[in-house]
Amino acid sequence: MNAILFYAVDKPYGCFSNFARYPIEARGVTWPTSEHYFQAAKMVRPSDQDDVRNAKTAFLAAQLGRDRTRPIRDDWDAIKDQVMLEALQFKFDQHESLKDVLISTSGARLVEHTSNDSYWADGGDGTGRNRLGELLARLRDTYPCKFGRLLVSPWVKYPDVEVSDFFWRMGRGEDYLIQSSRWRQGLPDAARREFDSYFPVTPEWLHSW
Repeated sequence: MNAILFYAVDKPYGCFSNFARYPIEARGVTWPTSEHYFQAAKMVRPSDQDDVRNAKTAFLAAQLGRDRTRPIRDDWDAIKDQVMLEALQFKFDQHESLKDVLISTSGARLVEHTSNDSYWADGGDGTGRNRLGELLARLRDTYPCKFGRLLVSPWVKYPDVEVSDFFWRMGRGEDYLIQSSRWRQGLPDAARREFDSYFPVTPEWLHSW
């Protein structure tokens, strides 16, 4: 498995969503989420920027950002990817535990998975651009890979091998079991929680992992 799919903020790795409530400091003020910052950046009028920043939720900030009665920058399409990367840099640089979660996905493709967006996300069927996932991976690769590459749980890596099989007691299976267990134990708490939520232990492995 070489991809981590995310979208809803209350689901595993939902912290990668711009709607996740991680405030950022930028332009001398506090923005409730990276979505607030991104949507305000497209606005021409300072009053519209303030309205977006003061929106009670990221969803409302996004709605304001899509309100075409409010003028936006002429060069927005040309700069929006760079603004998004800037917003992500603020978010992950300013929240160390969140940065650890991102680093812990090293080696995995990150995919914002929803049919609601075919530019920032994958369009729900993989045909979208997934630019948010790509930018997250790009940012991740600028940080030291201090945990090593992600190692999925044994039952995910070898789904057809039962926990009682001798495969886990000699050779390749035992090596992977040890390596993946040590990798997981070496993660900080926040990163381990996301990993365990995304790869929940199966009943068969409950007492062996």
